[in-house]
Amino acid sequence: AREVAPLIAALRGRADDVRQAELDRFSSRLAGLDPHEREAVEALTAGIVAKLLHDPTVELKDAAGSPRGERLAEALRDLFAL
Repeated sequence: AREVAPLIAALRGRADDVRQAELDRFSSRLAGLDPHEREAVEALTAGIVAKLLHDPTVELKDAAGSPRGERLAEALRDLFAL
């Protein structure tokens, strides 16, 4: 699992960058939120990203060091431009 840790970190970082960019894009629509509501939106979007990435991350860790793991890692690099 250690050998895929940098790839997983890059994938999660890329996903969080997209999440943050979308929050920034909608900042004018979110401007009326109070800090508690804004925090809820942040938590909601972070939770969605985490849930979407959970299964692929587990699969990649489980397959690490095998030919399947190499194929999965290469696919992630290609699909997400990592």
